[in-house]
Amino acid sequence: MRWTATLMALLLILAACGGGDSGAGSGGTAASGDGQKSYSGEGSVVDPQPPGQAKAAVDGREYTFTEPGAVDCNITAEAITFGFRIGDNEVTLGGGANLYDEGWLGGISLVVFNPEDEDAPINYFPALADHGDGIAIDGDSMSYSGPMQRNDPDDPTNVDGISAGDGTISVTCG
Repeated sequence: MRWTATLMALLLILAACGGGDSGAGSGGTAASGDGQKSYSGEGSVVDPQPPGQAKAAVDGREYTFTEPGAVDCNITAEAITFGFRIGDNEVTLGGGANLYDEGWLGGISLVVFNPEDEDAPINYFPALADHGDGIAIDGDSMSYSGPMQRNDPDDPTNVDGISAGDGTISVTCG
């Protein structure tokens, strides 16, 4: 559990570093009628959730989150932060990322602490630096859809992880 707290603290620090690009240089940034910018990577938000909820699906697993986690939910065109949990942190979902000229930098992490048929917790995550175009934002909702990685059970030192196939994460603050 110590590494989860460290990850969440890192995500919070990354998000607190401030937004990035406020212009249209990143591809999908544009002002909406109320002055708020909206960003959409490759399309619209996938599987929008009710306010205050999130959903994650990857590697044949699907989770719906209705309980807040350690990080407040905040979604803007230039930054995302959120935290959700199931039960007493049996499954957690957290994220913190900023949009810069280079794209999205930060992280999103889905941690399953006692997965069936596994000897250790599983950490699923997208490589946002490479696949940030999978992020779509609309108001208080965001989603990521695209390639996901997971920790390597055979090599815990492999920080890049191994492929977990495509997945989706959808969050709505509220």
